[in-house]
Amino acid sequence: MSNKEVAKKYGVPMNTLSTWIKNKTKLLTSLEKNGTNSKRKKLRSGNFKNVDKAIYTWFVAKRSQQVPIDGTILKEKALKFAEALGELDFKAFDCWFHNWKKRNGISFKIISAESAAVTNNVTASWNETTLPTLLLNYKLENIFNADEFGLFYQCLPNKTYHLS
Repeated sequence: MSNKEVAKKYGVPMNTLSTWIKNKTKLLTSLEKNGTNSKRKKLRSGNFKNVDKAIYTWFVAKRSQQVPIDGTILKEKALKFAEALGELDFKAFDCWFHNWKKRNGISFKIISAESAAVTNNVTASWNETTLPTLLLNYKLENIFNADEFGLFYQCLPNKTYHLS
C-alpha cells in the first residue's frame, strides 16, 4: 500500500504521514514509555536533556526506596544537577517542572500505606534489640503508641510524586 493510500484510508494529510514515518523510532519509543493513554500531542524533549535525564534517574531511584518527594525537593535537586553538568542557563521554573512531569508521566498522589515506608528487615532488628532496652525504663501503663494520638501527624508529608 502506498503512502498516499494509507493517508487517504486513515484521513490524515500526506505531510503528517511523512512526519510520522520520519519520526517512527521516536514515536515507538514514546509509545513504549507512556503507553496509549498518554494525552501528549507533541514529543518535545526539553532544552536541558542531561538535567532532565539525571533528575528522572534520581527520582526513580528515590521512589523505589519509598522516599516521599515533593516539587521543592525535585527543583532543588535539578538545580544541583544542572550546576554539576555545567548547564549554567538552567532555571527550575514552574513551567519547566510542569513540562518535565508531563514528559515523564509523573503525578502527585496521596501516600496511603504506612507499611510501604519501612522494610521488615529494618524494623525487625530494632524491635529485637533497641525497643526492649528502651522499655525497661518505663512502667507498662506509661507505654503507648504515639502514632495513634497523631503527635507526628503534621511532621510527615501526605503526598508525593509517582510514576503514573
